[in-house]
Amino acid sequence: MPHRFEPGPQRERIAVALADYVRAGGPLSVADGSGVIGELEQRIEKVLGLPDPLSFSSGTAGLHAAYLALDMPPGSEVIGPVTTFHASLSPALHAGLNAVLVDVEPDTGNLCPAALEEAITPLTRCVTVTHYLGHPAAMEEITRICRERDLHLIEDISHSYLSTLNGQRVGTFGDICVGSMQDRKSWPAGEGGLFSAARPQWRERALLAGHYRGRALLLEDPELAAFGETGLGLKMRMHPLAAVVGLANAEDLVERLTARRALLERLTRGLQGLSGVRPPVVRPGAGMGGWFSYRPQIQPGELKPGVDVDAYLRWLQDAGVPAHYPSVGSLSGMPLFTRPVPLRAAAGTWRPRLLGPFHGESAYNAGRISVSVTGEDTEETIDAYATAFAEASQALARPVAA
Repeated sequence: MPHRFEPGPQRERIAVALADYVRAGGPLSVADGSGVIGELEQRIEKVLGLPDPLSFSSGTAGLHAAYLALDMPPGSEVIGPVTTFHASLSPALHAGLNAVLVDVEPDTGNLCPAALEEAITPLTRCVTVTHYLGHPAAMEEITRICRERDLHLIEDISHSYLSTLNGQRVGTFGDICVGSMQDRKSWPAGEGGLFSAARPQWRERALLAGHYRGRALLLEDPELAAFGETGLGLKMRMHPLAAVVGLANAEDLVERLTARRALLERLTRGLQGLSGVRPPVVRPGAGMGGWFSYRPQIQPGELKPGVDVDAYLRWLQDAGVPAHYPSVGSLSGMPLFTRPVPLRAAAGTWRPRLLGPFHGESAYNAGRISVSVTGEDTEETIDAYATAFAEASQALARPVAA
């Protein structure tokens, strides 16, 4: 198995960019959206096609601002998928809202439109969609449901930079788009987030939520501008040095994600037809963008008697494949969504509803493993991983029927 090197050139570019910025006297706090903050926001608009975006200190902060910006009545329900990172929904707690967890589709892990439709009640005001691991959710159906039922729609694109559905960029279907720029994301700023809204009023409220002074003093809505000095009491601005990192990582973003996608499509071709394993599903019309995480599915029913998923995974690991079980579990097992919260400030509204049983989630997660593919991988390393899968299937799985 070829040796895997730690990332080098990209980190060096970031180091140079940071040193140049600090030595040139770049400000270390920016409240008015100028300088490097404005440069990053312009780059986000150009690369992702998102109108008039705002930067935030994290994707979580951006989602917090989104829930505040929609100005929903206390106790309103936000429907989201049971399979996602908690921060897609947990900031709703701090906006006086409640979460409803629904099932996902067994092939993609994305929000199931049928489960969404069944979950809607008179309290429902919003739907939050995560394009899980880079695969676009069923946005045509979800958007139709939201429009027919007069529901707000938030898209979390943290996993799905440059992903498309039938040629349309994710993040452009809903009312508000939020993305994380944390260090493991496809477009990292170390820590950071982005926000974009379809209506100026929502953008202004988001500014008031997390960007007091500076731009908040210049809001066009006079009722909101009157509170510009204090905002809503929270500071969620991105640090200028994070913006420098984000700009450095934007330089060849499209090329890097294109190269990553090509490698993962190559790995998929190597896994096709093997007994005991299936590559991740990519539906027709889905463009995978950066493909946040590559997760094939071991098929226990196709393994030899006495062989389980653990044994297949150990074989891969012993052969040098960087494979492991996914590290983030279902929201249905997290105390934040299953127990009363230990804060009286939220206890009155935060009472999550879990609309199980989650058969789609169980089917999606069964036998699911993750293969870590980095910028240092090449066609040679990918082919070596595919060979290891083939050897594992030959040794541990039943032969493919003729």
